[in-house]
Amino acid sequence: MTTFLLAVVLPVLFLTTVASGAYFLVVLPGRWRGPYEEALALLDSDDRDELERAETLLGQAVNAGPRGRALNRTRFAQAQVRAMLGTYEPARYGAAATVLDELIAAEGRTEHSAFLELWLQARLENHNRVTDLYGEHRLLLDPRPDSRRITAVSHLQLAVTHWRRRETDGALHHFDRVRELGELTDHIPAELNDLQLAKGVQAVFDGRTDDAREAFGAARKRMEGQQLSTAEAELGLVVCDWQDGDPGQLGDWLAQLAEQLERRPPDDEVAAVRLRSGVALLRLLALLREWLGRPPESGAPTPDDFAEFRRRVDAVREADPDLGDADLVEGLVRYYFALNQPEREQALTVLDAGQRKARAVMLPEVLDLMERERELGGEGNAFSRYLVLLGEFLQDPARSPEDRAQLLRLKEKFQRFATADDLDEQAVPHQRAPLDDLKRRSEALRRRVELIVFPRIRDLPADSPAKDALRHLLAELDRAADVAADGAEVLHRAELDLVTRTAQTLLPEETP
Repeated sequence: MTTFLLAVVLPVLFLTTVASGAYFLVVLPGRWRGPYEEALALLDSDDRDELERAETLLGQAVNAGPRGRALNRTRFAQAQVRAMLGTYEPARYGAAATVLDELIAAEGRTEHSAFLELWLQARLENHNRVTDLYGEHRLLLDPRPDSRRITAVSHLQLAVTHWRRRETDGALHHFDRVRELGELTDHIPAELNDLQLAKGVQAVFDGRTDDAREAFGAARKRMEGQQLSTAEAELGLVVCDWQDGDPGQLGDWLAQLAEQLERRPPDDEVAAVRLRSGVALLRLLALLREWLGRPPESGAPTPDDFAEFRRRVDAVREADPDLGDADLVEGLVRYYFALNQPEREQALTVLDAGQRKARAVMLPEVLDLMERERELGGEGNAFSRYLVLLGEFLQDPARSPEDRAQLLRLKEKFQRFATADDLDEQAVPHQRAPLDDLKRRSEALRRRVELIVFPRIRDLPADSPAKDALRHLLAELDRAADVAADGAEVLHRAELDLVTRTAQTLLPEETP
């Protein structure tokens, strides 16, 4: 009996086992493998219909119940085909990412799934996620050259975003990552280093000296790393130390910068000119600060000081002939140390030359100084003005014969300075001026005499007889104008005395 049962049961068990094995190893895999392999053949196509057919086949394969690695391979293919369909329907990118996330959660990342994830996040414009993925899974991604290019694109996008927001540090960080990747480096702006410099310049204008120093220091380090000239960053650091730095040390620093620019000028010629002229101008101003820092008892600058001053002025002109700042500084220094009218005229000539430069002297205070000096004029202008004044007095019919005789004698003294159309001796009849007009006339006469005489006496001591006499006569004119209501004779006498004294100042050796 036992033998019979064994003879019957064992074959049945064998057949059952074989049938089960055939079902699970042949029949079931055949249900998903066929659609899977057919779908894989379609993945090489760019035709939308074929890709959609591949997606349908992969859905059938998943529903057929593959297990383990087979299921993972099918799900990966499903994510891949959906990613490819994103070209026609962008929403498919998100669907592909969802499938891929589930697959990665189940089996972890592989070289293929990591690259597809990177590609999908780039398509979804999740650029921060792209850069994070590359940083976290670089060992998996580096074997795929395209992964570096995809990551470089995302870094460029992030850099541009930071740049537009004026977030300098963020932009520089991402541009640096692009350079490290070695991809798309031609898209890095040539003025990238200027971005760091601009940050420092803005900090200087905002009064944030520490921030400016940090920015210029970082720019210098970056330029050194790229084997570029550090002159611009160094100049920014000079500006940071300008307020409290030692002028002598700053001048030496600037001299070194000038030498560096001569050895290695920037490629941009315009930038090179501006840098050289800026360094030369600051070095000139550093010398003036040295002079200002000296004790008062040290006296005026020495001839050697002025020789060095001229050398630095010439350096500014040589660096940029179109810049008027050299003329501005030289003209003001000449004017400050002028001992007489000719030296002041030389200073004004230099300032006037600065006004004619392409980048001219336009400071309102300087223009006002020049205008006032022109108004005062020199001795030549004084003679001309005095002749006009004499002519007006001779044309006044209210003058007495004695006054006219004295005016004519003055005219003879100045005859050699007169032009052909100067001085009409004929009186022009007119009505007597009212009181208010007389006062205005006396005020105008005061101003005109000051303009005529001042160039001659301005260099005299404050207590000199000539200045005392002029002050006395001007005061007498003011008093005469105040009492002019009692008659014009007192005012006429004061005016004549003032005109006579003016002649004595202009020609003291000829006028009694």
